[in-house]
Amino acid sequence: MRNLNRNLELIDKSIRNIRHLSLGSPTTTTTTTSSSSCSLGGISSNHSLPPIRYKIFPRPIPYLVGLRLQDGIIERRLRDKRDGKGGKSDVLLLLEHTPTYTTGRRDSSPNPTTLHPEEKKGGQVTYHGPGQLVGYPILDLNVMETPTRCYVEYLQALLADYVRDQGVKEVLAPHPEGHVGVFTSPTEKIASIGIHLRHRITSHGFAMNITPEPIKWFDLVTACGLTDVHAVCLQDLLPQSGNTLNVKNVARDMVPRFQDVFGREFVELSEEEIHTKEGEVEEDVRAIRELCAEAEKESEGTTHWPSEPDLTKRIS
Repeated sequence: MRNLNRNLELIDKSIRNIRHLSLGSPTTTTTTTSSSSCSLGGISSNHSLPPIRYKIFPRPIPYLVGLRLQDGIIERRLRDKRDGKGGKSDVLLLLEHTPTYTTGRRDSSPNPTTLHPEEKKGGQVTYHGPGQLVGYPILDLNVMETPTRCYVEYLQALLADYVRDQGVKEVLAPHPEGHVGVFTSPTEKIASIGIHLRHRITSHGFAMNITPEPIKWFDLVTACGLTDVHAVCLQDLLPQSGNTLNVKNVARDMVPRFQDVFGREFVELSEEEIHTKEGEVEEDVRAIRELCAEAEKESEGTTHWPSEPDLTKRIS
């Protein structure tokens, strides 16, 4: 636990160093980084690495199922690396969760419903549910030669650019006071970032509000401990076109952006394995596919969930 807390302190310190990164209008974008450059062109050498497999889940899955899936992939990967049997395949999981409040190690506040405490991730209470795109990149930062600070910047810039490209005029990433995430004003937040590292392999990732469903749930809590900030969604920020955004379509739109930012080929997990001389990647991909199938099967029993929160449980 002492080592874990130390790692989080280092991450928090690194994140504070990116408070000068400003992603404003397309014509005024300014990037200021610390002594080690995190320019997006700095990872072009990753083209030599194996493709990253991605999976877009067709229906919402419970938070704890997603948590076990991430842990299972990382455990398998670390075991295979120790045994010299592979463990080289990175993966990106894109999904929605069923309605869930989660809390990080720093949260000590009362909450409106049963939480799923997540001790691996810093931060305070937040919400995940339908209408919100959740991304869990499981990447080996050592192999990618990517500092933690740069990884956070890449995620933040990728999400901010997507929101801006949809027509949102003001995008702040990070917040003017240094809070990590994507904001559409000093008091409006559209996307959150929270990561965990284990032997330099990432888990958790980001959550971006696409449709209005999550907003009522967020209104019940002080998300991420930001008392003056409330949640907004992409659909409500766009010009009224009569079209309803779809989380799965947004997920598909995000894949090529990940490919461009991380300089890696992305291949859908359902496609045929890419064979190597040693067969390592083939076995890695098969194992990830099996773990994802187990998660989907485990989620089959979750067919109903509340469409909106119980407002009688709002915290005053």
